[in-house]
Amino acid sequence: MLDIVFGSAGQTVAETSLRDVLSKADLEGTLYFAYPLFDSADGQVSADALLVTREHGLVLFDLTAPIQGISHHDEWVEELLDRQDEIFRNINSKLFDNKNLVKRRELVLKPQIITYFSDDIKVDDEDVLHASPENLLEIIKAFPSVSEDHEASLNATIQRVTTIKPNNKRLNVGRDDSRGAVLKKIEAGVANLDSWQKKSAIAYPEGPQRIRGLAGSGKTIVLALKAAYLHARHPDWDIAVTYYSRALQQQFKDLVRRFMYETKKDEPDWSKIHIFHCWGSRSEPGFYSQAARAHDVEPLTWSAADRKYGKESFDGACTELLTALKKFDNPTELFDAILIDEAQDLPVSFFRMAYSVCKAPKRIVWAYDELQNLGEYSMPSPEALFGNDSEGQPLVQLRKDPNRPPQDIVLPVCYRNTPWALTVAHGLGFGIAREAPSESTPSLVQIFDEPALWQEIGYETAKGELALGKGVSLKRKPECSPAFFSDPERALISPEDAVQFRSFESAQKQAESVAADIEKNLLADELLARDILIILPNAYTSKSQFSVVFRELMNRGIQSHLAGVNSSRDEIFVDDSIAVSHIYRAKGNEAAMVYVLNSHECFAGLELAKKRNTLFTAITRSRAWVRVYGVGAASEKLSAEFEKIAAEGFHLKFSYPNAEEIKKMRRIHRDRSEAEQKEINRSVSDFSSIIEQINKGELSTDALPEDFLSALSKIVPRGDG
Repeated sequence: MLDIVFGSAGQTVAETSLRDVLSKADLEGTLYFAYPLFDSADGQVSADALLVTREHGLVLFDLTAPIQGISHHDEWVEELLDRQDEIFRNINSKLFDNKNLVKRRELVLKPQIITYFSDDIKVDDEDVLHASPENLLEIIKAFPSVSEDHEASLNATIQRVTTIKPNNKRLNVGRDDSRGAVLKKIEAGVANLDSWQKKSAIAYPEGPQRIRGLAGSGKTIVLALKAAYLHARHPDWDIAVTYYSRALQQQFKDLVRRFMYETKKDEPDWSKIHIFHCWGSRSEPGFYSQAARAHDVEPLTWSAADRKYGKESFDGACTELLTALKKFDNPTELFDAILIDEAQDLPVSFFRMAYSVCKAPKRIVWAYDELQNLGEYSMPSPEALFGNDSEGQPLVQLRKDPNRPPQDIVLPVCYRNTPWALTVAHGLGFGIAREAPSESTPSLVQIFDEPALWQEIGYETAKGELALGKGVSLKRKPECSPAFFSDPERALISPEDAVQFRSFESAQKQAESVAADIEKNLLADELLARDILIILPNAYTSKSQFSVVFRELMNRGIQSHLAGVNSSRDEIFVDDSIAVSHIYRAKGNEAAMVYVLNSHECFAGLELAKKRNTLFTAITRSRAWVRVYGVGAASEKLSAEFEKIAAEGFHLKFSYPNAEEIKKMRRIHRDRSEAEQKEINRSVSDFSSIIEQINKGELSTDALPEDFLSALSKIVPRGDG
């Protein structure tokens, strides 16, 4: 099947004709329109159209050649040849940059250049390769094929993703069977964008675009590519790239810089492309603070907003700014395009503020994974996210227009995580294998409202029926994981080694074990310090928890740092030091070996959906191996959930709740306001006082209301205490 990627929002007559002819042919590959960009003598230009297939190699099309207006035929032919020569020079220059496409100073494949006319135009010169709808396929089928490796290298060059490959040569690897050797093989693969990544990174509609993707599906890379592409194509545009996790700043800047260099061999114009945190600070501009200052509003600092709004601090700050913006007849529109990563962690007020400061046609791209939500917000529909106009009509509605850049994209392939780690992360995140704590409380903690979304993110039905109110067993589709994970003959990692859970009797024993494991990783496994990440779920206790781990690592001569505390707040990893991070700083980052400590903190309690999302996010930071450690009975029960999923062959087996049950589940495990938490704590304190009086013989159960005793009897026999 031919994958079609639109590098511009419109379609000319020639583009439409070419698309119709090629899409009806039995071709496997990608057809790009208005992509890639080249540096020519006349500045930045884009290819009119470019076709990549293994069967017929690389074909570029001149779709804008003059059909008439040249007074003499010879002059017209000369113009056509000059245009083809220019296209040939541009593509050759790009291909020569990839050493995998060059042998003995020659390209291993020959780009074919065709001048395409939507009508049957005759050119009386055999040097001008030209085609019309009638003979195009006949011409293309005569072109030679390319090898699978050369096709991969060709796609990587066209898509500008060759620089994604790490520069680390792993010179410390001396054995073929070590974990370091496994990583070396994984990193040796040429990076190619998949079908949906191409559409996300290259195609941009004239308006908003939503990108939903799994952890590890490449959302950050896609947004960086899109930012670089838009910047190169429209250097006069002001483009904003913003995100929730501060640690993403350096990653975004590095990616945009590398992608820009591949496009035009130059540094980005940092006065036109703005990469900054969603909030900002006194010393560093952010999206919110810049929008506020543009309207002569003094932005709230985090501490001021925290005192004023508590848990809803950022929502409160953005809502205040929105109120101020409504006083302007025409708020200052700061940006031509806005790209938002980690959208699941941002409040509705932020998106409405972004809409206000974005120029028409409101090119706002937001990317998210619902399960990585660590804040107080859940992801509303586009209509609810941006609100309505003065006539009550939604400001944003995502359309699915045929043969146009898509406005709603789901990225189903997970490149970071093994399929077993991802399945376990989803299983624990949703509570699929959790034992129900009472008859009135379901085992599931949360679930997708729309069952079909499971298929969109790369699962398929193994047994049962994927529908509301039905029993189902789901498994990962093999094609939604890289072959070095999913193909049994090529797999580099086993399920048993990919994910492991362990429980300890104390935090000290946990720290001693992880220090011993990391020492083995560095010495026997041939991993580097940068390959390892320790994640602590609780940001508030991370400093004290880090001190325990720090001492045990130091006892073994291993340096470590708490990210953002005794290292830069914008970077996680430091050479020759083990990174330890709370979950908020770990978001957006990855490591080959991830240790999740204190997992018992995510097992039960108030706001359980958020706690389970924390566990999901921590597990999905792993590039190859993940170790989930915890303390006490809660850790053992969490391990039991893992064992149940593993025993099912890493399938997710559960009964899908109906719509009413989903609403109830959401009410039970929802985020709580500070007032609600205080009320619950008071009630628990009162209940504890009653139990204490009964135990002391100061109160008889006969004195308690019958309905209270009846409700209590339904809970206590469960044995959870």
